[in-house]
Amino acid sequence: MVGPVGDELATTRGGDDGQMAPQTTEQDEAERPFAAQLESMRWTHVRGSELTEEDREPGHPLLTGRLAEAVRRINPATPRHAADGTPTPASSWLDESAVGEVVGRLRRLVEHTDGPTLEDANREATRLLLGGTTMRAPSGRDDPVHYIDWEPGSSRNDFLAVSQFQVRTPGGRTATLDLVLFVNGIPLAVVECKSPDLADPLGDAIRDLRAYAGRPLDTDERPGREHPCGVPAVFATAQLLVAADGTQAALGTISADEAHYAAWRSVTPDYEDDKALHREMRRAQQESLPGERHFLAAGQDINGQHRLIAITLNQPNLLNIVRHYICELPVKNDAGEVVKRVKAVCRHQQYRAVEKIVHGLRTRPSRLAPGAVEDDRGGVVWHTQGSGKSLTMAFLVRRLHMNRDPALNAFTVLVITDRKQLQDQLSEALQRSESPLQTAESQADVEGMLEYAGRPGGRMVVFAMIQKYLGRVPGLVLDETARDERSLADDFEQARQRIDAGEDPADVVDPVPAENPARRREFRWCSDSDKVLVLIDEAHRSHASVLHACLRDAVPNAARIGFTGTPILQGRKKLSSEIFGRTIDVYRMDEAEADGVVVPVRYEGRTGPAQVTEGEDLNTRFADLLAPLTAKQKEALRGRWNRPTGRDVAESVPMIRAKAVDMLIHYVKGPLRRGFKAQVAAVSREAAVLYRHALRDARAELMARVRSFDPDRLRGVDPRDYRAYPKDPFNDDLLLLKAWQFQRVLRRIDFVPVISAGVEQKSGRWREWTDPDCQAEHIARFLQPLPTPPPENPWATEHPEEERKGDPPPLGGTNPWSKSGLPPALAEEPPVAFLIVKSMLLTGFDAPVEQALYLDRPIRDAELLQAVARVNRPAPRKELGLVVDYYGVLKDLTVTLATYRDDPSPEVREGGMRDMATEVPGLEAAAAEVERFLGDREITGLHSRAGMVNAMLMLADEDDRAEFDRLLSEFMRSLDRVLPHEAALGHVADAQWWTLLQKRVRRLYRDAPDGDFSLRAYGREVREMIADHLSLPQITQEIVPVSINDPEFDAAVERLANVRLAAAEQQHGLRYHLEQHERRERPQLYEELSKELDRVLREFDGRWEEMKRELGALIVRARQQDEANPALAGLTPAERLMHAQLADRLAREGDGLALPDEQLRDLGVQVCAAVTARVTLASFRSQESHLTSLETEIFQAVRGGLRAAGIRTGTEVHRNIARSLAGHVQEHLPQYQRASGTTGGW
Repeated sequence: MVGPVGDELATTRGGDDGQMAPQTTEQDEAERPFAAQLESMRWTHVRGSELTEEDREPGHPLLTGRLAEAVRRINPATPRHAADGTPTPASSWLDESAVGEVVGRLRRLVEHTDGPTLEDANREATRLLLGGTTMRAPSGRDDPVHYIDWEPGSSRNDFLAVSQFQVRTPGGRTATLDLVLFVNGIPLAVVECKSPDLADPLGDAIRDLRAYAGRPLDTDERPGREHPCGVPAVFATAQLLVAADGTQAALGTISADEAHYAAWRSVTPDYEDDKALHREMRRAQQESLPGERHFLAAGQDINGQHRLIAITLNQPNLLNIVRHYICELPVKNDAGEVVKRVKAVCRHQQYRAVEKIVHGLRTRPSRLAPGAVEDDRGGVVWHTQGSGKSLTMAFLVRRLHMNRDPALNAFTVLVITDRKQLQDQLSEALQRSESPLQTAESQADVEGMLEYAGRPGGRMVVFAMIQKYLGRVPGLVLDETARDERSLADDFEQARQRIDAGEDPADVVDPVPAENPARRREFRWCSDSDKVLVLIDEAHRSHASVLHACLRDAVPNAARIGFTGTPILQGRKKLSSEIFGRTIDVYRMDEAEADGVVVPVRYEGRTGPAQVTEGEDLNTRFADLLAPLTAKQKEALRGRWNRPTGRDVAESVPMIRAKAVDMLIHYVKGPLRRGFKAQVAAVSREAAVLYRHALRDARAELMARVRSFDPDRLRGVDPRDYRAYPKDPFNDDLLLLKAWQFQRVLRRIDFVPVISAGVEQKSGRWREWTDPDCQAEHIARFLQPLPTPPPENPWATEHPEEERKGDPPPLGGTNPWSKSGLPPALAEEPPVAFLIVKSMLLTGFDAPVEQALYLDRPIRDAELLQAVARVNRPAPRKELGLVVDYYGVLKDLTVTLATYRDDPSPEVREGGMRDMATEVPGLEAAAAEVERFLGDREITGLHSRAGMVNAMLMLADEDDRAEFDRLLSEFMRSLDRVLPHEAALGHVADAQWWTLLQKRVRRLYRDAPDGDFSLRAYGREVREMIADHLSLPQITQEIVPVSINDPEFDAAVERLANVRLAAAEQQHGLRYHLEQHERRERPQLYEELSKELDRVLREFDGRWEEMKRELGALIVRARQQDEANPALAGLTPAERLMHAQLADRLAREGDGLALPDEQLRDLGVQVCAAVTARVTLASFRSQESHLTSLETEIFQAVRGGLRAAGIRTGTEVHRNIARSLAGHVQEHLPQYQRASGTTGGW
């Protein structure tokens, strides 16, 4: 919302003229209920026009008057003493000058007078808000001064919600924000509201928030003129940003992308459930004064907007979240260097879990409580994999150690994990808790640090690796290397012998883990304080119960909390609840999917029969083993080994070769096309190395086929007619086309094992795959994105012949026992597309770039779900993860999922892991919906020219076009999920014609940003299938350019055989030109031509030939106006735009800056040249640092031009003009970025 300074845009949203219709739906259904609910929660609510001069200066983001009053009110909390010891009221030293300086420190940050980026300013402002500042008191001491009273329950803070809040932009205009929430006159939260009737209201709101902050999203395709004006000063202190539409709301921060905004889906622990919140809201509404707006309609249920407001914007909760639940996360480059930091706020499950833990630590008894036998403060936090448990721990430590309650802030926190990678990850997250951080290198270190628990100076966070702390526990096996070297046949024989010796077959099948008692002398007593909190990461693992015994000796009165995504719930292993006690909080997989924390996972079973030597004899031996067992025991034993030769089969070279070929084919047809990577889980370390050889050989054979492949023979062929030959897996048209298209990437990718060292370590064999430094380098390369993909249209891809000479040769064998040391250094390391593992990296490995997991090893229960979670991490354009089963381990997956979802229903059992084939009915239904929509409007025959023209004209209604876009988007997303499944190929032709219709319609009615059409909203796999169809010559030649100033516009219109369509192109082209250019640049001409256009449309309705002739004359007239002003003759559109803006700014600065027309023209050209030179750099981004550089370029051009014209003014005048023009350029950035070398239309 933008308007002239001082204008009150109380009921309108829109451009600077305020001519758009009142947004009654947006305000009535979103903004006003939002403000009304805040009022019911003791917020004061006013409109921006009701703020007084005592509150703030007009256009300034800080309410400096209220801030000064708050500083006086908050800080005289305790009496102070003069130098002679005489008590002195605190207010006596905080005089008006001191208050002004305290306010001024925050004000200078907000105004960016020192030139920091917005992120830097926000970071420094946050430091001031949390820690305050200091002022020299009369006593000579530096005393603390606070901006906010963080004491729980304090009544000295001022909570004010301002709707339609106006702020001056850097360009001198006014932006109006829907709602800004102030605490003590400081904007802590900004709310953007949208109508729920929009297609994507929350997305639109988030894009507007980022534009207001001066940080437009890369995905925001709107022209710069349609972006809200940037007012970054408001966001210098903002901690929370909220997007709302009356029914839903999402929470983010100044650096959050659209995907990082999250709904607030739970009301606990503040309320028992939604019903309790509903009763509270109903009571508050009944107590409201007559005439006050209601926020809960009769019979209305609680919605997402209600929840977010009730929990996060409740006054105590808001301060709690700002103080404890917001932290900065580092973003690293490929070299592991931190290149920037992003601000993150907790999600609802993290806040809920931490608050429950804190409540338990406050209220539940420790072992020191009278009559207590066990510590009752701890328990299990069961949050599904990928839900941010590391950050939950970090928020917990902040909540404890930044608390003013000595009962909480003195805890020694011991964090225990069993993997170095997890320790590094947790350490990085916890460093932002601002707590002393120690890493124990040995058991002695841990014991020494725990001795300080409960004493002064004991407040700290201690990290301990389970191996270092428990390395001397008798019977504790943490390394599976020895087991890894055994064959399943050996395990089978040992099991038979144990049963023959009389052991219980059930115990042989599912043994109770050995838990040898720890000897007291090995775990000495460290502290009997109950101010010790032990956090055990991945608490489902085998060490948990042994660890429990150790800690009982070392810190007997500690509270223990286990964090896990897959607790032990069944079987003969000790259950998680038996070790840690009560379940504190649960956040299951289906909740995480609904929140977008993880993506859904789909599986495919691709097991097949294997030819194994002596198979009949082994089958007979297996039957002999089963003979004496009961039916239940037989099934259990079969489930444990699948078949006794399972590992032998999995390690056989012919089977690995065959599976490697299938994996590569699956990868090329699927994840590679989306730019994602894969992981292979092999049955042993030996098999992992064998897979590297086999995958490289398969790639070499595929590349050999590609060299003789002619893609042109498939051009124009319906994908349903592509050929494939099951007996020759590489003789597959779709595979060869994709491999040909992606051959540049395929030639380079590498397949890398990452395995633990074993008995071969001394000989140096496999050192490249077991050396920790090599592993770290391989993993780092895996986490990097693949090289830039080829064009989406396969036939637009070019591969020079010299490229094909570099095909990597096959390895010529699959002997994994060959001795290999460290690899030679390469000039350019190939990208790692496959990681091949046995057990490493199947848990605790966070790789959003991984989409496919190829399972070829036995795995079950908690470990299975841990492994599946490797592919569910969200990433841009990643709609699902894939698990491809070559071992048959997923056949009982629904039973496992039902256990972990705590729901026996079939619908829930199939929740997050469904067979890919289950996606096909959804695709069929989505296609049927599009067909129904078109049929209802008598749209048929799109493959013919007449049918396409009729369809375009039938979609003249804007609501119809919006519905078509929605239905087509759902169909395309479903198609992208199913491809390359053969069931999807039958819908590719529909996708081509329906998307062509969408393109033609959007271009005709100029619906899309800049009036153009983009396929970016659809998945790459779909785009590849339809891109060539949309670029065929017979199609492109019928598409009329967007701009009437395009030299081809008239010729394209004349080529249209349908005169009604030609007139429609002229109508919408002229309307687009008037709205996008003349409305702002020449409002009088805009008004005149708009009236003429409306007259022509009325008078000649149905007489298309005459309408076409009249519209042609209006278009000629509009073009001639561009050359009517001699001062503008020959200027490019960008130069004209800059000329008008420069003239306006010079006029505002006074008569002394008036320039003759010729000099004004020259100065405008110079400034425009400086601007385009800067903004057309490939590195330029609409960020604060880049805009500062742009402002400097403009400053120099303006100062030089004015001095050359003989005008001498102060530097401040030049700076004001430069700042205003820089703000103008930011608002029109796409026009200036496209202006270099152009002389026609935009």
